[in-house]
Order: sequence, then structure tokens, then C-alpha cells
Amino acid sequence: MPKNFKPEMGSGDLGFTDLFGGKRVPKTHCRIKLNALLDDLGALLGLLKTWTVDAGAKKEISAAQAGLIGASAIIAGARSDLKAETAALEKLIARRAAGIKPQKKFVLPGANEAEALAHLARTRARLCELLSWEIKAKAPAVYLNRLSDYLFLVAVKSSRGSR
Repeated sequence: MPKNFKPEMGSGDLGFTDLFGGKRVPKTHCRIKLNALLDDLGALLGLLKTWTVDAGAKKEISAAQAGLIGASAIIAGARSDLKAETAALEKLIARRAAGIKPQKKFVLPGANEAEALAHLARTRARLCELLSWEIKAKAPAVYLNRLSDYLFLVAVKSSRGSR
């Protein structure tokens, strides 16, 4: 986002908004909807950080939020890839998955607040991924798929510390 960004009051009151580069599109455009969902997911990850006691996880979640900003930039047309962010998530997944036994049944979220929030964020990431595939935005879709996997592992670890 430019340093001098300032919302224009009333510029979207007729149901249109700008993509990167100035192209005006309806607010119901699928790219705008996806960016709204990505924004929602980023805020949800912020809430998850407040419930997470693991300092390492807080740092990882902050990195995931930065990745979501990168995904939003791709959707808006301001960036082209998420290779570094996806590779970083893959390393986190491998590290967190080490030693976790395979799941033999569906998980019912609700062991504690952090675990439930991690699952909610995971499902939101899946919805964002589906819409990314719908608009043929492969890089964000792959990143969101990995993010969903990562959030599942965060939820599993959080459920072990149930209150």
C-alpha cells in the first residue's frame, strides 16, 4: 500500500471500487469478495494470536498474516507470486507435523478457545482457497491450502493444552 494512501470518502458509494492500477470494478466482483475474505481471515488470525500462549506460534501466525497481504496483492494485481511464503509454510508444517499421530476420526473443535479459533481460521482459509481456484489464482490457492494445513496443526497442538 502506498505511504500516502488515503481513502476517498464516498468513492465506493455507488457500488464500485478500484483494483491496483486504477481499474474500477463492482464491489460484488469475485476479486473484491476474495480480498474481503482474506482480510477477514487475517483479522481472525490476529484474534488467534491473542489466545495463543506459544511465542513461536505468535511469530508464525504474524508471518501467515503477512502472507495473506501478499495473497491480497496478487488478487488485486499488484504482485505475481507467493513462492517464499509458501515454502516457509511448508517448513513450518513439516516441523509441526513431526511426532503427531495420524488422525483416525474427524475432529470436533471446542477443546479450548485457541483450538476452536485455529479451526475457525482453518475453515476460513479453505473458503478463501476455493474462491482463489474459482478465479484461477493458483499462487494464493496453493498458499491458502498450506495455511489450512498449518492451522490444523496449530489446532492439534492447542487442543493438547486444553483448559
